[in-house]
Amino acid sequence: MAHTLNIHRPTLYFFIFIGALTLLVMLKVELPLMLGMNPQWEHKINSYRWLLHIHAVFASMALLSAPLQFFANLRRNHLHLHRILGRTYALSILISAPIGIYIAVVHLSNNEKWAAAAQGLLWLSCTFAAVYTAMKKQIFMHTIWITRSYALTLTFVLSRLIVDVCKVEISPAIGGNAGLILITTFLMIIGADVISMSSTRDRARTYSVPHSTGSLDSIP
Repeated sequence: MAHTLNIHRPTLYFFIFIGALTLLVMLKVELPLMLGMNPQWEHKINSYRWLLHIHAVFASMALLSAPLQFFANLRRNHLHLHRILGRTYALSILISAPIGIYIAVVHLSNNEKWAAAAQGLLWLSCTFAAVYTAMKKQIFMHTIWITRSYALTLTFVLSRLIVDVCKVEISPAIGGNAGLILITTFLMIIGADVISMSSTRDRARTYSVPHSTGSLDSIP
């Protein structure tokens, strides 16, 4: 029987907007960085260049693998794809987040290292919680944790957009880059909770998965 594709338009428009911002950041910041086209960045990252590239590649994989997970109709009708993308997302963060934490603690300046490390640890923790609740079929809590996790994934785009694309100077009065990290983290978590709570009723009606013993095969 053919499946009817019924895409939630606000969600679609949101991810089109996020995709456009991500493409802008990739073209203006990440691509020149990876190709060695920015002398200022080249000097700054010289001692951890390859670690940063690995971190960025897997963070990008997480960023790109998640959007389809937020369309309820696609989740229901293509459960196998949903699980593959979910595993890809989780494994990408499992690689990217520890590298990011290491770079923050070892290579960043004292005024931002602990904020960046805390953000990375929170990103990893939210993702672990999302995987755990998925395996336990706690769909309500899984929705909350995976939305928080992806919101933290998007801070990668937001911070680059603010600092490197829009060239906004972060005032020392709010803590400079460390303040930006903490503020964006807080706002994205709050935004994620507002979104997930507002859509809980709809997801409870539309999300249906088979009974499972809780093995890795059951990760949505």
